Amino acid sequence: MEKNIINQVKPFKALHYNPEKISNIGDCLTQPYDVISPEAQEKYYEKSPYNFIRLILGKIMEEDDEKSNRYTRAKAVLEEWRSQNILKLTDSTCFWIYEQEFSLPGEGLRKVKGFIGRVKLHDYDEMKILRHEKVLKGPLQDRIDLTKSTNCQFEYIWGVYQDKEFTIDQVLEKCTEKEPLIDYLEKPFMVRHKLWKLSDQKLCRIVEERMEALKIYIADGHHRYATMLQISEDYRKANPHASCDAPWEYILMFLVNSEHEGLTVLPTHRMLHSLNIENWEPVIKKLEKYFSIIKIAYGNNREAAQQEWLTSLCEGSPSTFGLALKNHPHFYALKLKDYEAYDKLLKSSHSKDWKMLEVNVVNYLVLQEALGISEEQLAQNTNVKYVIDEKEGLNQVYSGAMEALVVLNRTSFQDVINVSNRKEMMPRKSTYFYPKPVSGLAMYPMDSQE
Repeated sequence: MEKNIINQVKPFKALHYNPEKISNIGDCLTQPYDVISPEAQEKYYEKSPYNFIRLILGKIMEEDDEKSNRYTRAKAVLEEWRSQNILKLTDSTCFWIYEQEFSLPGEGLRKVKGFIGRVKLHDYDEMKILRHEKVLKGPLQDRIDLTKSTNCQFEYIWGVYQDKEFTIDQVLEKCTEKEPLIDYLEKPFMVRHKLWKLSDQKLCRIVEERMEALKIYIADGHHRYATMLQISEDYRKANPHASCDAPWEYILMFLVNSEHEGLTVLPTHRMLHSLNIENWEPVIKKLEKYFSIIKIAYGNNREAAQQEWLTSLCEGSPSTFGLALKNHPHFYALKLKDYEAYDKLLKSSHSKDWKMLEVNVVNYLVLQEALGISEEQLAQNTNVKYVIDEKEGLNQVYSGAMEALVVLNRTSFQDVINVSNRKEMMPRKSTYFYPKPVSGLAMYPMDSQE
């Protein structure tokens, strides 16, 4: 009987920074390209002449054209660093074990441990690799141009699998008893990153065989996955006689067990601006139609009231979220009280799991119904900005820079699984997997896998 293989996850020949040439590899690592601001880009450039930023997010010059641009420069830098042995290719295929150690306020020390490997690409319709987020076309073309120019996958996307037996975790634990190859404390995030090489082929095979039976859920990196789907299709057309196991049929992933206690999904809060609302009372009245609302007055101690309010949100039931308003004497905690009315208003064929996502409740009942912000305006960020740290968002409201802050609770990973299994898409900024894997630990050169 033929074995039913869901996913093929394989070790690979990795390109990595050579510790004999680079004494402090941490100075070369970066955040993922899509969260790097222009200011952070400049700091990475200054940090080291070999910083990874020169490969994943090079500067754009005024004189750039088709023959000379950030993509051709990335190719030239890659070739130069390889020729100088700054970047070194492993002699044999391997996985890379990657651990993140971090703290969250009130929760203490947490760890996430997974491994980096190459994963066979599948169209989403096959339901082997599942998504929960739509992609925008602009970022896609940028990553396609970079990957085609360099023929290298520089960054790993973040995938999650469900292994309740912890088969892979047992292998990873066994291999991390020795000293790591990299041990880097990333400031200012205060996340410690550790890396080990897994080259024992018997242990690699245990990992491969377990992954053959498991689905993979994309946590972070939907644009990069879509990039490789497009590139693999283009390369197949250009190389019609190539093997179905060609290097471009794979994508680089950082894979973590969903059962791992350190797996963290943070909420993304909504900061509202340009609403020009002088009197919020009519808005609150509209909200009372759908929500039970608790008011917490500032009184003489706004800080104490703020803490009481944030604590009440954490302890509240699902679909309980917070609202803070500029120049307003109360904090608000809102809890959905009438699902049937909400469902009737929504007129959607989506599942109840999807409808009850807190971000959907806020989008439809608060932003669209109560405030009149259209879906198009939401997509264009006309009135909404996003923030991870609720206290940073509150400071924006207190200063008057923002008119309101909607504080959300975390989306559970089970919600992500439920929605993904139904081929439903979450709204933008529904999940923020934390901490972000640093880029630069291992690369996948598609011309060096023979």
